[in-house]
Amino acid sequence: MYYKQLFTRLNIEVPNDFIEILELHKEKQNANEFALRVMDSDEVIELIEFLSDIEVYQNIIPLWTDDNSNYVGVFYQCPLKHRVCYIDHEETDISPSFRSVSSFIRSIEQDPDLDWRELKKEYPVETESSIQDLEDDQKSIDELNHLLNSNDLDDDLRCQLLFSIMALTPKMHLDSLVKYLDDEDMYVQERACEILGYHRYIPAKDKLIEVSESGMHNGKQAAKRALSRLRG
Repeated sequence: MYYKQLFTRLNIEVPNDFIEILELHKEKQNANEFALRVMDSDEVIELIEFLSDIEVYQNIIPLWTDDNSNYVGVFYQCPLKHRVCYIDHEETDISPSFRSVSSFIRSIEQDPDLDWRELKKEYPVETESSIQDLEDDQKSIDELNHLLNSNDLDDDLRCQLLFSIMALTPKMHLDSLVKYLDDEDMYVQERACEILGYHRYIPAKDKLIEVSESGMHNGKQAAKRALSRLRG
């Protein structure tokens, strides 16, 4: 089995059903063309070796590519285990976009011609989640916050942890993100504006107005876009 051999080579333990899902999908990829192509084992290993020195990528195994130096990866350990993210060669953002490999595969198999940006993502969550999904997401948020509070993090890793927390945060807890509108990292401030705007979170309106007037450059522009969504 292709994936069993691959994970063995990489010394990564994954459940059998995880492998079975990937194997069935690979068969479909062998029979049809997909915009996001399954990578062969040598490609995966070479890319992991290349990314191994960059801390933010160390818990991710890339499995798909668009053949334009962008990749789709799966977290195989850490608080985001088994969720799916995008590795963009231009901009670093590894916050999860799909809850699982199965939901990601289901999405691309419905329309193999869609590229990553055209896919309907599961994070940030638009609809009400099941109790189990909410519990799983909250557990991951708690673990990510623990990492934030227990380590002397470099700015890049801190930023990516916060991106993930914001992506996982459900609508009922958006108040916990308002504090990041004052963050000293302009990318964190920008993402907080984007997430609060995405959810049309009215209680953040006054703070977004403040950021649109006196925030950092990225934050100002993101706050203006968020306010536009609140008005829409």
